[in-house]
Amino acid sequence: MKMKFAVGDQTYEIRPISQEDLEAILEVYRQCEDFLALGPVPTASMEMVLKDLEISKNEGGIFCGIFVQDGKMAGIIDYVPENYGGDPKRAYLALLMIGAPYRSQGLGQAVVKAFEDEIRKDARITTIMSGVQVNNPQAIKFWQRQGYRIVSGPILHPDQTTAFDLRKDLDGIVDL
Repeated sequence: MKMKFAVGDQTYEIRPISQEDLEAILEVYRQCEDFLALGPVPTASMEMVLKDLEISKNEGGIFCGIFVQDGKMAGIIDYVPENYGGDPKRAYLALLMIGAPYRSQGLGQAVVKAFEDEIRKDARITTIMSGVQVNNPQAIKFWQRQGYRIVSGPILHPDQTTAFDLRKDLDGIVDL
């Protein structure tokens, strides 16, 4: 699955990662240590990357790189396209990280839109769930601007992060 989109005059592609992308993923994680510092493990490592890839695989996720047209990785997105939590109508956006050099340029918003457009191709999906750490006010505002609302929390997760659950109902459908 590939998604292409533009932000300004720059073209981006979201595509599943391969083994050859591991070092680039680690570099994105390193550029996002300001975000990682909000959690229990503030420093990026290959062990962290591999653990996240394994969690994604076990949850039915699709772990993707966000690539600039020159092939450089600008960020990552990890999502479960359907059947999140056993509900066939729910998708889950597990992780979105934009590397520091690519922030504040509209890329995050464009990635979320491309992701949502892809999810909407499956007419069965009525809801996208996500989460945001309670100690990340910038991210909370970002997600609220994208139409996500806090539906529960704060919840202490097994990785020792505390987060709010987020929800966005697609096309105005509210599915409780």
